[in-house]
Amino acid sequence: MPTIKDVALAAGCSTATVSRALANPEKVSEATRQRVAHAIAEVGYVPNVAARNLRRAESRTIVTLLPDISNPFFSEIINGMEEVAHQAGYQVLIGDCERDPARAEAYFNLLPTNQADGIILLTSDIPRALVRHADARADAPLVMACEFFSDVDLPTVAIDNYQATAHAIDYLVSLGHARIASVSGPVGNPICRERTRGYHDTLAARGLSSSARVVEGDFGFRSGYQQGMTLLDCTEPRPSAIFCHSDEMAIGVLKAARQLGIRVPEALSVVGFDNIGFSEYCEPELTTVSQPRHEIGQQAMRMLLSLLAGEAVVRRQILSTQLIVRKSTGRPAA
Repeated sequence: MPTIKDVALAAGCSTATVSRALANPEKVSEATRQRVAHAIAEVGYVPNVAARNLRRAESRTIVTLLPDISNPFFSEIINGMEEVAHQAGYQVLIGDCERDPARAEAYFNLLPTNQADGIILLTSDIPRALVRHADARADAPLVMACEFFSDVDLPTVAIDNYQATAHAIDYLVSLGHARIASVSGPVGNPICRERTRGYHDTLAARGLSSSARVVEGDFGFRSGYQQGMTLLDCTEPRPSAIFCHSDEMAIGVLKAARQLGIRVPEALSVVGFDNIGFSEYCEPELTTVSQPRHEIGQQAMRMLLSLLAGEAVVRRQILSTQLIVRKSTGRPAA
């Protein structure tokens, strides 16, 4: 088997320098790292992936980019990421993009300066030029979690938003609801498009297309309340059930119903999406589509670490969801 002396001889340096390049690459020059990496690959002293890692100083830092750090949906995902990262000796830097391209670019610029080894995206609201340019860097991988790009093929961990929505709408139909409205997230968001498609297709399959009505929110409490008022404070036949693209919006709808004196679930059923902590403690407790958020975070981080190690990965992992039935849904009033 090749020894460290063989590496030193091939690299034209001392064994101490080789050891230093292996253990503390930031303490040797770039030229020396390159020579040692080439020698390691040449003599077969260690796997090629170690040689690849020597070609740059690792930061042992992973960046995860969020659209809105105040949204409680992301907390369990981040917990899952940090659990895996810390076990592997990495730290997680959380970046709140606030849907600002300049802020996103600042975080992406950590890659070429070796201040971050890779990025996990929890939002698709990122300039495509940034994503494509970073994706071209073979030594600084990107992984997408929860959302996806329709025009950029990144390794992704997600759920089947279409089927999860179809299951929720089928459940409402099984209770006897024929007027089911929906409060969507931003219409340009890929996961919202999939949920809206699942909503329309399921109503069409049940012969209820004529009752479909979708209003647009932004995933937050306030937009849920505002759009709940739009749907419920009207003279036309109001919906007997409302499906929301997030639990926060569903809780906003519950507030609107309360303010209008509409009893839930006796006169209105409400279904959310995500199963955040608030969903179990609002009044009434919220029926919701539960995403495996902790597992999404774990799997996304494992995927990124595998890419950093030069390993092949399944580029699209789809995790299962579950409809959690609580007290905000019931049969419609006769």
